[in-house]
Amino acid sequence: MDEKLTTTIQRIRLLAEQNPEFKQEMQKMFGPTSSVSNSNNDVRIAHIVKYLGLDVYVDNKDSVIDYSFISEKDIRDKLESDNREMIRFRYGTRYHAICFDEFCRYAHLQAEMLLNYYYYKKDAGIDIIVSHIKQYNPKVTIKENIKTLGEISYSSKLWAFNNEFKLDYYTNNILDYIRKIRNDSSHRSPKKEELTIREYKDKLTKLGMPLYPDGEVAFNKLDKTHKKIYYGEVMKEGWYDDYKYLVWLNEKSFDKVITTLDNLKQIVKDVLADSGK
Repeated sequence: MDEKLTTTIQRIRLLAEQNPEFKQEMQKMFGPTSSVSNSNNDVRIAHIVKYLGLDVYVDNKDSVIDYSFISEKDIRDKLESDNREMIRFRYGTRYHAICFDEFCRYAHLQAEMLLNYYYYKKDAGIDIIVSHIKQYNPKVTIKENIKTLGEISYSSKLWAFNNEFKLDYYTNNILDYIRKIRNDSSHRSPKKEELTIREYKDKLTKLGMPLYPDGEVAFNKLDKTHKKIYYGEVMKEGWYDDYKYLVWLNEKSFDKVITTLDNLKQIVKDVLADSGK
């Protein structure tokens, strides 16, 4: 029998041994298999795999982000594990559902660990890390006498990292958006979000703002009068940032998140390599 199927059977057997109710459900669904052909056995196993949401392909697939440059095995393993979980929610092999919110949650975990890894490798000790962050984020508030990187907020680290390396507009926004979706996911109302997008879009149109196909204001097409309106009635009131976030969220661009995460990884990798870390 195929090695991957054998591995799957072993995992299913272990689950059945640990959970009697699960074992009973498997017996109800698939019945005895001792008298059926090998081909039928394979069909039954495939159904069980689907039922459990066990994706052997994802389990054995290399991470879509190459973390091989990280020498610390525990950190590399964690990043690769979170990457696989992210991909499971991209293809619907976890709970049988494609879920952009959970996909972004695992992307955020990788992004935060990459930022932590950069500061951990670049600077010798928490005091130097704090000074480094304050150098590029002068207005940041960090508690006195902190002991770990985890006590510094992701936003504070991202803001400093962005100022230091001049991330492009979309990379910085998406890295912030995946933080926001992690915080907001339990309070989401997709129907209300779609209504809000339409309301904001109508407001922009009434203000005479030309829009790109993705819904954002086409700033390079604004004349002098509309630039004044843009800075006054659009940017200063704060709602435009909410609108851009909701447009991105409803677009559900899995690939853009992967590309952004890979860009962040590459910056960290290159900078540490250049500094001999």
